[in-house]
Amino acid sequence: MESRLQAALERQLAETHRAMPCLGVNAALIDGRHGTWTGAAGWREMGSDTPMSDGARFYVYSITKTFVAARLLQFGIELDCALSAYWPETALPEGVTIRRLLNHTAGVPSYTDSPDYAPATRRRPGQPWPVEEVMERCCRGPLDFPSGEGWHYSNTGYMLLARLLERLSGTSLAATIAEGILRPLKLHETYVAEGVDDGRLTPGYTRELDEDERMMDVMPVYHPGWCLTGLIASTAMETARFYAGLMGGEVLDPAQLTAMATPVPIGRDAGPFFRRPSYGLGLMIDPEWGHGGLFGHGGGGPGATSWAMHLPDFHGRPVTVVTLCNTSMGGNPIYLAKDLLRVLATEG
Repeated sequence: MESRLQAALERQLAETHRAMPCLGVNAALIDGRHGTWTGAAGWREMGSDTPMSDGARFYVYSITKTFVAARLLQFGIELDCALSAYWPETALPEGVTIRRLLNHTAGVPSYTDSPDYAPATRRRPGQPWPVEEVMERCCRGPLDFPSGEGWHYSNTGYMLLARLLERLSGTSLAATIAEGILRPLKLHETYVAEGVDDGRLTPGYTRELDEDERMMDVMPVYHPGWCLTGLIASTAMETARFYAGLMGGEVLDPAQLTAMATPVPIGRDAGPFFRRPSYGLGLMIDPEWGHGGLFGHGGGGPGATSWAMHLPDFHGRPVTVVTLCNTSMGGNPIYLAKDLLRVLATEG
């Protein structure tokens, strides 16, 4: 990317960060016309003047769902088959199909909606609930709605899909994601986290895990097992390379990608950023956002907040934007992405 455009993007990143409720941020762009750019703004840690480093590694939280969905589709399983056909002991109704779990229309209650979840993470951040406990809490009782007759974001659904992926592959989630996605795309800085961070991640701040609601770096104490959906750690550029590769046909065959990118309206307002908020198979989608539609995902949890979006036809070329923050924000950094796209539109 030419230096003039890089400088404009860096100015915009610094300007937008001034109004953001996060300590530091990384951003990455892959532009089909101008090439790639990464940038950083803010600070790496509280109580220090150390700037946020470009290329830092963060938990991307629910962006992981796109990785899980893509890897599952690579196995070529029948999407309209009941989960119970692959995993009989779940005892879920036959209407709970793979496709409905992938697009959140299965009706399986989300364990993160439980009133016990937040207090439990605060009391024992290093001791996550086991899968069996979540199964008992969310998969043995009534569904939120008859499967296929509603939409509700369910982390339990993706917990089931992650375990199914392990059954199909005969290995761990980390190993199968690495085999099917990370190694083929040469994403060497990305991995599925399996234990409390050993220093590879940038510090991440939140009030969620402190009894007195003080801001603290939770990376040394938070166990990624609380995200039973799986939790990927990555950089902004490698996350962008994943979405650009996925939407560019490097991960799935055309039929699989078409299935993944088929939108289901969520049936509710999602704020002024979105025009027709929808969900595919592990993808947040807005078919009316412009530029060929928006395809991506957001993520947020203790110590990090993330947003990734791909536009197939941004003024005649594909563009992918990723923004990662080292602070729990209570909302995805979507407007930073929009500000960076505005620079591309006016300067590029």
